[in-house]
Amino acid sequence: MIKNKKLLYALSALFFTVEAILGAVLQTTYGTPSDACRYAAVVLACLFSLALAEKSRAFLYTQTALVFTVAADYFLVLRPEAKQLPAMIFFSLAHIAYLLRLYNEDTGKTRNTVRLVTHAGLSLLVLIVTAAVLGENCDALALVSMFAFTNLALNTVFAQITLRKNPLIAVGLLLFLLCDTVIGLIFLKNYLPIPADSALYSILYPGFDLAWAFYLPAQALLAASLLPRRLKGRTK
Repeated sequence: MIKNKKLLYALSALFFTVEAILGAVLQTTYGTPSDACRYAAVVLACLFSLALAEKSRAFLYTQTALVFTVAADYFLVLRPEAKQLPAMIFFSLAHIAYLLRLYNEDTGKTRNTVRLVTHAGLSLLVLIVTAAVLGENCDALALVSMFAFTNLALNTVFAQITLRKNPLIAVGLLLFLLCDTVIGLIFLKNYLPIPADSALYSILYPGFDLAWAFYLPAQALLAASLLPRRLKGRTK
Protein backbone atom coordinates (compact mmCIF):
# COMPACT_ATOMS: atom_id res chain seq x y z
CA MET A 1 0.00 0.00 0.00
CA ILE A 2 1.45 3.34 -1.11
CA LYS A 3 0.84 6.02 1.52
CA ASN A 4 2.99 8.84 0.18
CA LYS A 5 0.64 11.32 -1.49
CA LYS A 6 3.33 12.86 -3.70
CA LEU A 7 4.20 9.41 -5.03
CA LEU A 8 0.52 8.70 -5.69
CA TYR A 9 0.20 11.95 -7.65
CA ALA A 10 3.36 11.14 -9.63
CA LEU A 11 2.19 7.61 -10.46
CA SER A 12 -1.21 8.93 -11.46
CA ALA A 13 0.32 11.51 -13.80
CA LEU A 14 2.52 8.83 -15.37
CA PHE A 15 -0.43 6.47 -15.70
CA PHE A 16 -2.66 8.97 -17.50
CA THR A 17 0.22 10.03 -19.75
CA VAL A 18 0.93 6.46 -20.85
CA GLU A 19 -2.79 5.80 -21.35
CA ALA A 20 -3.05 8.92 -23.53
CA ILE A 21 -0.10 7.76 -25.64
CA LEU A 22 -1.61 4.29 -26.05
CA GLY A 23 -4.91 5.90 -27.00
CA ALA A 24 -3.25 8.01 -29.68
CA VAL A 25 -1.27 5.08 -31.08
CA LEU A 26 -4.24 2.69 -31.27
CA GLN A 27 -6.16 5.31 -33.25
CA THR A 28 -3.35 5.78 -35.77
CA THR A 29 -2.25 2.17 -36.31
CA TYR A 30 -3.96 -0.96 -37.59
CA GLY A 31 -3.89 -4.69 -37.02
CA THR A 32 -1.59 -6.21 -34.42
CA PRO A 33 0.07 -2.94 -33.24
CA SER A 34 -3.34 -1.36 -32.62
CA ASP A 35 -4.68 -4.45 -30.86
CA ALA A 36 -1.57 -4.59 -28.68
CA CYS A 37 -2.10 -0.97 -27.60
CA ARG A 38 -5.77 -1.63 -26.86
CA TYR A 39 -5.07 -4.58 -24.62
CA ALA A 40 -2.07 -2.91 -23.01
CA ALA A 41 -4.25 0.05 -22.04
CA VAL A 42 -6.75 -2.24 -20.30
CA VAL A 43 -4.05 -4.25 -18.53
CA LEU A 44 -2.30 -1.05 -17.44
CA ALA A 45 -5.52 0.22 -15.86
CA CYS A 46 -5.82 -3.04 -13.91
CA LEU A 47 -2.20 -2.81 -12.77
CA PHE A 48 -2.51 0.85 -11.79
CA SER A 49 -5.39 -0.05 -9.50
CA LEU A 50 -2.99 -2.32 -7.61
CA ALA A 51 -0.89 0.76 -6.81
CA LEU A 52 -3.96 2.05 -4.95
CA ALA A 53 -4.38 -1.18 -3.00
CA GLU A 54 -5.98 -0.93 0.41
CA LYS A 55 -7.82 -3.18 2.83
CA SER A 56 -11.32 -2.21 1.78
CA ARG A 57 -14.32 -3.63 -0.02
CA ALA A 58 -14.14 -0.73 -2.48
CA PHE A 59 -10.69 -1.86 -3.62
CA LEU A 60 -11.75 -5.52 -3.70
CA TYR A 61 -14.79 -4.82 -5.89
CA THR A 62 -12.94 -2.41 -8.19
CA GLN A 63 -9.95 -4.68 -8.68
CA THR A 64 -12.26 -7.62 -9.32
CA ALA A 65 -14.14 -5.62 -11.96
CA LEU A 66 -10.91 -4.61 -13.68
CA VAL A 67 -9.63 -8.20 -13.70
CA PHE A 68 -12.89 -9.35 -15.29
CA THR A 69 -12.54 -6.57 -17.85
CA VAL A 70 -9.03 -7.73 -18.74
CA ALA A 71 -10.40 -11.24 -19.19
CA ALA A 72 -13.28 -9.98 -21.37
CA ASP A 73 -10.97 -8.01 -23.63
CA TYR A 74 -8.68 -10.99 -24.03
CA PHE A 75 -11.53 -12.71 -25.89
CA LEU A 76 -12.44 -9.60 -27.87
CA VAL A 77 -9.03 -8.08 -28.66
CA LEU A 78 -6.31 -10.73 -28.57
CA ARG A 79 -8.09 -13.81 -29.90
CA PRO A 80 -7.70 -14.36 -33.68
CA GLU A 81 -11.49 -14.71 -33.79
CA ALA A 82 -13.43 -12.74 -31.20
CA LYS A 83 -15.27 -14.93 -28.68
CA GLN A 84 -18.21 -12.72 -27.76
CA LEU A 85 -20.06 -14.97 -25.31
CA PRO A 86 -17.24 -15.46 -22.76
CA ALA A 87 -16.37 -11.77 -23.16
CA MET A 88 -19.92 -10.70 -22.31
CA ILE A 89 -20.03 -13.09 -19.36
CA PHE A 90 -16.90 -11.46 -17.94
CA PHE A 91 -18.30 -7.97 -18.61
CA SER A 92 -21.48 -8.98 -16.77
CA LEU A 93 -19.40 -10.04 -13.78
CA ALA A 94 -17.49 -6.75 -13.94
CA HIS A 95 -20.75 -4.76 -13.84
CA ILE A 96 -21.93 -6.79 -10.85
CA ALA A 97 -18.65 -5.96 -9.09
CA TYR A 98 -19.19 -2.24 -9.77
CA LEU A 99 -22.74 -2.61 -8.49
CA LEU A 100 -21.37 -4.01 -5.23
CA ARG A 101 -18.91 -1.16 -4.90
CA LEU A 102 -21.58 1.50 -5.50
CA TYR A 103 -23.88 -0.24 -3.03
CA ASN A 104 -21.13 -0.46 -0.42
CA GLU A 105 -20.16 3.21 -0.73
CA ASP A 106 -23.72 4.58 -0.72
CA THR A 107 -24.98 5.49 2.75
CA GLY A 108 -28.55 5.98 1.55
CA LYS A 109 -30.46 2.90 2.74
CA THR A 110 -33.57 3.72 0.73
CA ARG A 111 -31.53 4.37 -2.42
CA ASN A 112 -29.68 1.09 -1.96
CA THR A 113 -32.94 -0.79 -1.61
CA VAL A 114 -34.23 0.85 -4.79
CA ARG A 115 -30.91 0.04 -6.47
CA LEU A 116 -31.12 -3.69 -5.74
CA VAL A 117 -34.80 -3.97 -6.63
CA THR A 118 -34.24 -2.04 -9.87
CA HIS A 119 -31.23 -4.11 -10.91
CA ALA A 120 -33.02 -7.39 -10.21
CA GLY A 121 -36.36 -6.35 -11.69
CA LEU A 122 -35.08 -4.69 -14.86
CA SER A 123 -32.54 -7.44 -15.52
CA LEU A 124 -35.30 -10.05 -15.38
CA LEU A 125 -37.65 -7.92 -17.48
CA VAL A 126 -35.02 -7.28 -20.15
CA LEU A 127 -34.24 -11.00 -20.40
CA ILE A 128 -37.92 -11.84 -20.81
CA VAL A 129 -38.47 -9.12 -23.43
CA THR A 130 -35.33 -10.12 -25.33
CA ALA A 131 -36.42 -13.76 -25.45
CA ALA A 132 -39.94 -12.76 -26.52
CA VAL A 133 -38.80 -10.37 -29.26
CA LEU A 134 -36.10 -12.61 -30.74
CA GLY A 135 -38.08 -15.81 -30.40
CA GLU A 136 -36.27 -18.72 -32.04
CA ASN A 137 -33.35 -16.42 -32.85
CA CYS A 138 -32.68 -15.78 -29.17
CA ASP A 139 -29.41 -17.22 -27.93
CA ALA A 140 -27.13 -17.04 -24.91
CA LEU A 141 -25.10 -14.18 -26.40
CA ALA A 142 -28.18 -11.99 -26.83
CA LEU A 143 -29.37 -12.65 -23.28
CA VAL A 144 -25.99 -12.12 -21.62
CA SER A 145 -25.33 -8.98 -23.70
CA MET A 146 -28.64 -7.43 -22.69
CA PHE A 147 -28.04 -8.36 -19.05
CA ALA A 148 -24.61 -6.72 -19.14
CA PHE A 149 -25.86 -3.55 -20.85
CA THR A 150 -28.80 -3.20 -18.46
CA ASN A 151 -26.60 -3.42 -15.38
CA LEU A 152 -24.01 -1.05 -16.86
CA ALA A 153 -26.77 1.46 -17.62
CA LEU A 154 -28.22 1.19 -14.11
CA ASN A 155 -24.78 1.49 -12.49
CA THR A 156 -24.22 4.62 -14.56
CA VAL A 157 -27.53 6.18 -13.52
CA PHE A 158 -27.02 5.52 -9.81
CA ALA A 159 -23.40 6.71 -10.01
CA GLN A 160 -24.61 10.04 -11.44
CA ILE A 161 -27.01 10.42 -8.52
CA THR A 162 -24.04 10.31 -6.12
CA LEU A 163 -21.71 12.14 -8.53
CA ARG A 164 -20.20 14.40 -5.87
CA LYS A 165 -19.02 11.46 -3.77
CA ASN A 166 -16.80 10.11 -6.53
CA PRO A 167 -16.97 11.83 -9.92
CA LEU A 168 -14.26 9.56 -11.37
CA ILE A 169 -16.35 6.40 -11.18
CA ALA A 170 -19.45 8.29 -12.35
CA VAL A 171 -17.72 9.67 -15.44
CA GLY A 172 -15.91 6.37 -16.04
CA LEU A 173 -19.16 4.43 -16.08
CA LEU A 174 -20.78 7.04 -18.33
CA LEU A 175 -17.96 6.69 -20.87
CA PHE A 176 -18.23 2.90 -20.59
CA LEU A 177 -21.95 3.17 -21.38
CA LEU A 178 -21.29 5.45 -24.36
CA CYS A 179 -18.79 2.91 -25.69
CA ASP A 180 -21.30 0.08 -25.40
CA THR A 181 -24.00 2.23 -26.99
CA VAL A 182 -21.77 2.91 -30.00
CA ILE A 183 -20.97 -0.78 -30.37
CA GLY A 184 -24.65 -1.66 -30.07
CA LEU A 185 -25.63 0.82 -32.78
CA ILE A 186 -22.89 -0.44 -35.09
CA PHE A 187 -24.06 -4.01 -34.50
CA LEU A 188 -27.63 -2.92 -35.22
CA LYS A 189 -26.71 -2.10 -38.81
CA ASN A 190 -26.69 -5.85 -39.49
CA TYR A 191 -30.44 -5.75 -39.00
CA LEU A 192 -31.27 -2.13 -39.83
CA PRO A 193 -28.97 -0.61 -42.49
CA ILE A 194 -27.73 2.91 -41.71
CA PRO A 195 -27.53 5.16 -44.82
CA ALA A 196 -23.98 6.43 -45.44
CA ASP A 197 -25.28 9.98 -45.83
CA SER A 198 -27.16 9.99 -42.51
CA ALA A 199 -26.16 11.94 -39.42
CA LEU A 200 -26.02 8.74 -37.37
CA TYR A 201 -23.55 7.18 -39.80
CA SER A 202 -21.32 10.27 -39.51
CA ILE A 203 -21.41 10.00 -35.73
CA LEU A 204 -20.62 6.29 -35.64
CA TYR A 205 -17.84 6.53 -38.24
CA PRO A 206 -16.05 9.85 -37.59
CA GLY A 207 -12.72 8.69 -39.05
CA PHE A 208 -11.43 7.14 -35.84
CA ASP A 209 -12.50 4.36 -33.48
CA LEU A 210 -15.24 6.13 -31.52
CA ALA A 211 -15.93 3.16 -29.23
CA TRP A 212 -12.34 3.07 -27.99
CA ALA A 213 -12.26 6.86 -27.72
CA PHE A 214 -14.82 6.31 -24.95
CA TYR A 215 -13.61 2.95 -23.67
CA LEU A 216 -9.96 3.68 -22.94
CA PRO A 217 -10.56 6.77 -20.76
CA ALA A 218 -13.44 4.89 -19.12
CA GLN A 219 -11.10 2.15 -17.91
CA ALA A 220 -8.47 4.69 -16.85
CA LEU A 221 -10.98 6.65 -14.77
CA LEU A 222 -12.50 3.53 -13.22
CA ALA A 223 -9.02 2.37 -12.17
CA ALA A 224 -8.22 5.80 -10.78
CA SER A 225 -11.56 6.08 -8.99
CA LEU A 226 -9.89 4.71 -5.88
CA LEU A 227 -7.44 7.62 -5.80
CA PRO A 228 -9.72 10.11 -3.98
CA ARG A 229 -10.30 7.51 -1.26
CA ARG A 230 -6.57 6.97 -0.82
CA LEU A 231 -5.85 10.69 -0.64
CA LYS A 232 -8.57 11.11 2.00
CA GLY A 233 -7.41 8.06 3.93
CA ARG A 234 -10.75 6.22 3.81
CA THR A 235 -10.64 2.52 4.69
CA LYS A 236 -14.20 1.23 4.37
